[in-house]
Amino acid sequence: MKLLFVVVGLAMGISFAGDPTDMDSLFRGNEYSPELNASLRDTSATAGPAISGKASTDKKASKDLYVLQFEAVGDFDAAQRRRAELSASTGYAIQVVFDAPFYKLRAGGWNNKKAADDKARELSAYNISAFVVKVR
Repeated sequence: MKLLFVVVGLAMGISFAGDPTDMDSLFRGNEYSPELNASLRDTSATAGPAISGKASTDKKASKDLYVLQFEAVGDFDAAQRRRAELSASTGYAIQVVFDAPFYKLRAGGWNNKKAADDKARELSAYNISAFVVKVR
């Protein structure tokens, strides 16, 4: 009788297994990489605190840094879950910054506000809301 339950249970488990999910591929060590528009990943023209070949005459503009802030949540676990979702949907490495009492989800880094605003507007076309924050 016990053998019958084991065989039936095994057969049901196999029948419900189906195709592997994204989570299964993560457990096998494969990285999940969503299909996105190439322009979302291309930040070479506007990205980061790149050092230009010429010396800047405006020292204040070269020290500014703007990032995109997606959300601010009060729970650490919720922030980690949302970070994973945003990272998968945008392709950015999302940083969780604790600024009491919230965990702020931020990404990117641009030297001027216009470039950061352009990226925020581009993400809004994909229903991903973000706003620009000056961090220094």
